[in-house]
Amino acid sequence: MENEVKNIRGRVLFADDDEQFRIGLGRRLDRAGFECDYAASAAESIEKLQNSTFDLLLSDIDMPGNAGLEMIEKVPAASNGLPVVLLTGRPTVETAARSVRLRVVAYLLKPPDFDELCSVLNSAIADYQNIRWLRDHRRRLQDWDKEVERLLRLLEQGAAQDRRSAQQSQVRLTLRNLVIGLVELENLLANEGKTSGFDDALEKQDLLKTIRKTIGVLAETRNHFKSKALAELRKELESLMAGRPA
Repeated sequence: MENEVKNIRGRVLFADDDEQFRIGLGRRLDRAGFECDYAASAAESIEKLQNSTFDLLLSDIDMPGNAGLEMIEKVPAASNGLPVVLLTGRPTVETAARSVRLRVVAYLLKPPDFDELCSVLNSAIADYQNIRWLRDHRRRLQDWDKEVERLLRLLEQGAAQDRRSAQQSQVRLTLRNLVIGLVELENLLANEGKTSGFDDALEKQDLLKTIRKTIGVLAETRNHFKSKALAELRKELESLMAGRPA
């Protein structure tokens, strides 16, 4: 696994006061495609969680400020919903039972089996990224709803100038949300492709290529809705959706 071509699988905060272990395992994770940042204490971990964005916290239990999982209890306030994977060289019934009640997706012994650890990280990060995507999507839909309501009021007022302004804004709003949606779809397919089979990956690459072309053409033809490029793009999309070569 460590010899695979590196793809960024997610951003991990690795908290452990054992510097030798932290650096050694961190380098292996970096080579496997996980972008790691590091902390040596609970206080440093919480500070980094509050000031940066991560996809997962990988944490030792027996380190300053976390002997009883006190730090893990603070994680939701610092980074809502962030998944946590715990590592320990001294497992106890108390910490194992307490971890079940927290946002802990795995409780692993040191040194962890590296393939198992990567599998756990991949799964937890994918779930969390989907949760964040859904939250962001819901927020954008709410913003879109507010903008649509504003345009509706302009049209209902009936003034010619207001109608022209509302119609122009409607086109811009629709194009912007279409491009955002395509970019999100591209990212989702790219992330899913990291763990897909070879045949699936080929199919996704064809779709990703078309999506990227769509984004590019839309960006170039915002004010030319009858362009030849859009007509060609429409044919390519129809062909792709029908499952035949473009």
